[in-house]
Amino acid sequence: MTTLRTPTPGLGTPRRWAVFGVGVALLLVGIATSINANLGVGSWQVLETGLARVTGAGLDLVILGEAALAIVLAWVWLGERPWIATVLLAFGGIGITAAIDVVPVPGTILGQSIQLGVGMVLLAFGVAFYLASDLGASAQDSLFVGVYRKYRLRPSWVRFGVDALVVVLGIMLGGQFGIGTFAVTLGVPLLIEPALRIGHRLADTPLPEAMRPPAPEGAEITPAAAVETAVAGRVDRTG
Repeated sequence: MTTLRTPTPGLGTPRRWAVFGVGVALLLVGIATSINANLGVGSWQVLETGLARVTGAGLDLVILGEAALAIVLAWVWLGERPWIATVLLAFGGIGITAAIDVVPVPGTILGQSIQLGVGMVLLAFGVAFYLASDLGASAQDSLFVGVYRKYRLRPSWVRFGVDALVVVLGIMLGGQFGIGTFAVTLGVPLLIEPALRIGHRLADTPLPEAMRPPAPEGAEITPAAAVETAVAGRVDRTG
């Protein structure tokens, strides 16, 4: 399937950068909040701990190798080139560590459950907002974004499919997981599309093609509308 792309992604507008900044902040705090809930690691962490167990390599080396593989795979297979967000989010661990030191650790199951739910919402909106800014994707999210753009699939379906696959592989390798892992794997895909709609509206960027309303049946497509649709499709793939 042919996908249209501009030769190089843009550097973004102040509006897009503002949405990106809010998205990254929500994402990092959401991850830290979920971690401190102590109900299970995230989907990619299941895979990472499993790979570390099987290979005997350090977790830092596993994460680096996983990120590099994800970037290459997304670039070669899906046409998702690394861009601004890919570089900046590579240092996200610093922000997550700082947030972990600030976010409280609940002492009861009820508190843990509430905190996990809050973390899940923050994580979903963080991912959606920074992706809506069209400034690129993190190593892992580049696969998620590349699949729904290339094959014009609903982002919610792709998010669930990618996360579920990663969790299953990680469990098969003996990775760590908990009830929170399954909650986030199911919950984030349910939230991702509403969050993307808000994020794209705030950033003034086009929605993913699969989320756009179909043209009314029998409606005449004018040359101007055709050009606008083509440009929207190209811009939608510059992130």
